[in-house]
Amino acid sequence: MNCQLCSESNVPSDHHTTERHMKNKTLFDYSVYKKQNVGNKKGIIVSCDVRSSSSTHSQCYESKINVSVKPNEQVEFTFTILNDTKKDKFSINCAQIMHSKLNFTINDHGIDAGSPPHIIKPKSKLNKKITVMFRSASVGEYVMPIVFCFIMNSTNENIVIVRDMVVYVEKQKKLHDKMYSPFVLQSIVAEKTYRCVREGTREEGIFTVPKNYKPIYSSALKCPSNLTQEKAKLVADLRKIFSTGITKMNYVQFFHHLLWYEETVLKNNLKNYNMTGVNLKLGSIPSSYTLVVPGLAEKRPSLLVGDYLFVKPQNEKIMFEANVTLITENDVTIQGMHSTFFKNYSKTKKYDIRFTMSRVTLERMHQAVHFAEQQMPRLFPTHYTNKKKVEPITEFFNVNIRDNLEQRSAVEHIVSGSSGRAPYLVHGPPGTGKTVTIVEAILQLVVRNSKNRILVCTDSNMAADNVATMLIKYAKKFPSEKFLLRASSFYRTWATLPECLHAFSNGTSTKDFWSVSFTAFQKYAIVITTLSHAAKFSGSFSKNRTCHITHLFIDEAAQASEPASLIPICGLLSTAGSLVLAGDPLQLGPVIISQKAKEIGLGLSLMERLMKTFPQYNDVKNDCNYIMLLRNNFRSDPDILHIPNELFYKGQLRAHASEDPISKTDLSGEKPSSRAIMFHGVLSKEQKVGMSPSFYNNSELEIVQMYITFLVNDHRIQLEDIGVITPYIRQAYHIKKWLSSNNYEKIEVGTVESFQGKEKRVIVVSTVRANNDLLAHDAKFQLGFLVDDKRFNVALTRAKAKLIIIGNPLCLRKDKKWQLYMQMCRELGTYFGFDSDNIETDELDRKVDEILPLFRHIEVSKQE
Repeated sequence: MNCQLCSESNVPSDHHTTERHMKNKTLFDYSVYKKQNVGNKKGIIVSCDVRSSSSTHSQCYESKINVSVKPNEQVEFTFTILNDTKKDKFSINCAQIMHSKLNFTINDHGIDAGSPPHIIKPKSKLNKKITVMFRSASVGEYVMPIVFCFIMNSTNENIVIVRDMVVYVEKQKKLHDKMYSPFVLQSIVAEKTYRCVREGTREEGIFTVPKNYKPIYSSALKCPSNLTQEKAKLVADLRKIFSTGITKMNYVQFFHHLLWYEETVLKNNLKNYNMTGVNLKLGSIPSSYTLVVPGLAEKRPSLLVGDYLFVKPQNEKIMFEANVTLITENDVTIQGMHSTFFKNYSKTKKYDIRFTMSRVTLERMHQAVHFAEQQMPRLFPTHYTNKKKVEPITEFFNVNIRDNLEQRSAVEHIVSGSSGRAPYLVHGPPGTGKTVTIVEAILQLVVRNSKNRILVCTDSNMAADNVATMLIKYAKKFPSEKFLLRASSFYRTWATLPECLHAFSNGTSTKDFWSVSFTAFQKYAIVITTLSHAAKFSGSFSKNRTCHITHLFIDEAAQASEPASLIPICGLLSTAGSLVLAGDPLQLGPVIISQKAKEIGLGLSLMERLMKTFPQYNDVKNDCNYIMLLRNNFRSDPDILHIPNELFYKGQLRAHASEDPISKTDLSGEKPSSRAIMFHGVLSKEQKVGMSPSFYNNSELEIVQMYITFLVNDHRIQLEDIGVITPYIRQAYHIKKWLSSNNYEKIEVGTVESFQGKEKRVIVVSTVRANNDLLAHDAKFQLGFLVDDKRFNVALTRAKAKLIIIGNPLCLRKDKKWQLYMQMCRELGTYFGFDSDNIETDELDRKVDEILPLFRHIEVSKQE
């Protein structure tokens, strides 16, 4: 049994009686009841005058009182209470803020729960002055509820009114209103659909979601009482497959269903981005149109050249399929519509837009799963009895590997084929030289046998480019023209292809792209591509095609789903070939949209499943015939490495990074020295645009700007040496806009996922999620992504010399990992900004306990 309120799993049956749960339940009840008591009631009117040195707001009657001030600027809230009735008298017996340690202080007004009540006569104001003062030096968003409790004398009825004082402490004033979202959550359908004009015959989809299962996946495997007996059996059979887990017997069925499950959720989620009532402009290319799509820069929706969408003229019964041919920051160009569309087009006409997903990668994974039976010895490996002698290597391309015990051993075992048909695993924690190790192994295999054919696959183009860039450094030692091919898809983002790879690529743009034939593919000693694109060379997994790859390397293997890894394994690796998986299951895993499909098994990479299931892959035992844990970390300062090493790697990593003076430098210049890790506390609140699931945080953005300015202007750190990580695309978008306006475009900004495998001299992390309401259910008990061990590990281990975390400590302290990081910064003297240790939770709990009975009494009165 799980308790969402306490964020605990596997709790005992009597958990609800524990002090922790009861306290959390009380706080949750308060947050629920508070929302019902924000307005004026029964003729009692609460207004507020707000004054600061820069502004004055008179007679504010809103439930939320907003004011923006600069650091250290004082704010005064003065409350006026009016009895606007003609004959009723009211007694006020409480006027208090919920906490006295959050930079808010209330005057000694004499209205307390134990003191004599103060009578407010009809058409009169309370003759007591109620004033709250605020001042803070730290940038952030500060929220404080003030609660007023009354009794109507004639009926003895309790009345509670709550106001929220919201102070934005910021160096530059910003708008804090909710932004408009153009997306609508509604279906866009038509009686007739005109498909795109395409050359040749239209290909029918393969491995499409079975109709009988669509409603089952959509309902998250639930079984309603009105379900037919046939459907109920399908649900029961499906649940049995998933509950059994992956076996040799159900392997193919298991992954087909999980992929269909994921596809169903993906399609349902795309409905969030449907658009209505938009205009289309004529494009610069004949028979093309441009469509403005807000959120493209944030990848919401995520579109690629080659994708399709549907255009429906409003109030008409027809719809047109269109092909996406160009994508810019804010709009897309579409072409290929049926001639009927051109005849009726008007620039003033309104259109509805429905986005669709490409099934290409899903179809390739289904194909691989379908042919998985012939690869069972690799997917369910046994100990290799016919062990080969591991030959020592005396000459290395990279001389540094010679003196690194683990790297050298891994290379020698891979080249010797010590694991047989079973995969060989290179477990490479952050900064340990995982890719360097497999690059050395690849070069050794090429030099030893000219007939070896090596395929290197990764989950992303960026990772593939990285491996290729390392390998071509040694190209002069291999004079053959067919040494290496970096094979890319026509639809890749060509601007991201490194210039050094142009001579080794099958194109540098869509104009000079050339499709690699299977015959040409066979001639190269090394081919590097993505897992999905590898399907182009598999001949649709034809049983008649001979698989010629002698060695398959999958880099960042822990980031790929098992069906994705199967594409080159089942389609191209020869029966006697060797498989090497390099990655770190303790860093980010596959990106899966369906949480349920992820939990069942789609979120588990092949590498992680092998390590969890088969004893020969236990990295503590470290049987070097099957697995090698790389231990020397050459990236991070010992301060940065300390927490990830203790939390995730059992203290096995060794710090070997070179010293960097910025690690010991205080960025603000206020202290003579510092350390490599920092935390800056910001009391703030996240925001989001409409229905978008992506958050941003203006207060944290301001602190990011401050540290970037310190780094660049005061300490002359090169822009290329700085990285900014944030878990939300919307926050990344806002940071990029500011960087661009200051000519800092070379500073890399991205999500945790985009930084996997990368390193920077200085990393700034904006955690974003930061509900600043002390009593909010989400802030106290639901941290979402913040509790994810893998994201935490990746975020911290990208930094080489300086790591700056920016976040709301009230939110982060609820997770032990973040609590550990903040405490370490306190001990090192590198904690700045707002500190949650100053908050006395006992006082907060006491005040909630005093007020909650009044709320509950009101609730009972309503029901009566």
